[in-house]
Amino acid sequence: MLALLVALAAAGLVVILTQSPSSRLSSDFTLNYSAGLLIRQGQLAAPYHQPALADMMRRVAPGGAIDPRLPFSLPLAAGLPYALLSLLPFEVAFRAWQLVAAALLLLAVLLLQRAVPLARGAPVLAILALVAAVPTWATMTEGQPTAWVALGAAMAIVALRSESWRMAAGAGALLAVKPQYLPAYLLVLFAARRWRAIAAAAAGAGLVLMSSLAGGASGLSGMVHNALSANQAVPVRMNEAWVGLYGMALPATGATVVAIAIYLATLTALALLAWRRPTSVLGFAALASVLIVLASPHALPHDLLILVVPAWLAVVLFRDGALRNPIPGLLLTELALLLDLHGLAFPLGPAVITAVVAWYGWQFRQRAARRRQPPIGRAA
Repeated sequence: MLALLVALAAAGLVVILTQSPSSRLSSDFTLNYSAGLLIRQGQLAAPYHQPALADMMRRVAPGGAIDPRLPFSLPLAAGLPYALLSLLPFEVAFRAWQLVAAALLLLAVLLLQRAVPLARGAPVLAILALVAAVPTWATMTEGQPTAWVALGAAMAIVALRSESWRMAAGAGALLAVKPQYLPAYLLVLFAARRWRAIAAAAAGAGLVLMSSLAGGASGLSGMVHNALSANQAVPVRMNEAWVGLYGMALPATGATVVAIAIYLATLTALALLAWRRPTSVLGFAALASVLIVLASPHALPHDLLILVVPAWLAVVLFRDGALRNPIPGLLLTELALLLDLHGLAFPLGPAVITAVVAWYGWQFRQRAARRRQPPIGRAA
């Protein structure tokens, strides 16, 4: 298994390091770099104004290297790092962003080891597994800020265990970069009744989300509009969420409406579970952080990088005897994502992840029921 992990990690490094210049120009980094240029020029509402953004993208990537219809849907505060990177030439900025993303992933693993420690060598294996994972390849080659979100999710687990309001505020701010994942981690804190952490996380998220108001009221409305239109700008089959399974049978607008309804229903179910105060908060955290990805109206391969948190928690639960070994499930997921890279008509990722979660969830309940039985009943 270690040899397989090393081989996949080597393949990941090859994919990342040998990416062609044309591929980098057509990546999401070009979109975010262009938005950063507009922000640095003081045009705070322009990133959400498609003609202005499209004109900047054509200047950054001439010759039609990137689709100028792609919208910028991040909060304005999330564009500030790209504004700083825009001081550098594009190629240098892209490589600098990759180094920063790698450092943030390392920090996320170290924070998880601090909050819910495993064996001393676990962080090394975790980093190796991250390099071997398809979502990491997608994040590094697309220039997406998903590493920030993964760090935010790890910080939320630290806040859960330590009740640190600073960690909670940072978690909320980073998770707000992809706000569809934020509510699940707020519910995890609610399940543990970490009131101060919830308030700090909500405040951090609010500051980031409201940052778009710096460009006027049109900035905030533009961010919301672009977030919804971004869901229709990407082929449904590329989604690694449930929308990738049913969305091909619906028009783009209909798929978005159904996806939002499923997302809200999933949040409602998680809220009810959190209200009942689950006996295993870590188990609930692992479940919630996977379901929120599956229910997301928009989850591309790089978005699955946030699953590093439930993967770590699953290993912790396995160590504590609450779960079967999660490694086979993780390997099945990796295989499905590798197959999805070939552009299959039907996305295997969400189907496999759903099956894995259902299997391990059933196993978790079975073991929990056995632990609740009195000793005489277990002996009988």
